[in-house]
Amino acid sequence: MPASGQDGTESEAERMPVTSGVGRTTREYLKACTAPSHDRLDGRLGTLTEGSERDYADFLEIQYRARQDVELWLADRAPTSGPPGQTGLIAQDLKMLGRAAPTDFPALETPADADPIGVCWVMAGSSLGNRAILARLAKTGMQWPTAFLSDRRMTAYWQDLRPILERPHSPDRDRAALAAAQATFAHFNAVVAHALSPVAA
Repeated sequence: MPASGQDGTESEAERMPVTSGVGRTTREYLKACTAPSHDRLDGRLGTLTEGSERDYADFLEIQYRARQDVELWLADRAPTSGPPGQTGLIAQDLKMLGRAAPTDFPALETPADADPIGVCWVMAGSSLGNRAILARLAKTGMQWPTAFLSDRRMTAYWQDLRPILERPHSPDRDRAALAAAQATFAHFNAVVAHALSPVAA
């Protein structure tokens, strides 16, 4: 869920204009209500992808730790409608950088009635930021492994998910989706804070 790059590619937050308060669609509603935590995460992760190879490896480790239990949660709650798993690709990139995939990762804590569509939106939207990072790395000539960033499956999944997210906003129905999305951003931000502590905590 990194921020948009200098090449002008937009992040998920930037691609979702908000109209009439919290939005007329599920997508606009989720965007408006999660903007602060989304922006915070984008800013903190973005700095790691603009630094050294070590910073980039740290970025991948954070992604692995944060995504591991999210993928397990989705496999349980949305086994046929969730996004493709990407931790295997992250582990592949880490191995090429001389690092082993983390063996410790925190659990994703969500309300009992959380709607998986909120988690799916967060994960699918991250592919837009990944494309921006990939384009930036290509422009700077960096030869770091990018199996994770270049995964086209998540981009395709995002396109499949969009029609569902463009449904008219319903406060009663979308409240559970928002709870899931907020929990996912909180989960990622907590992993980042722990990894970068005390600097980013």
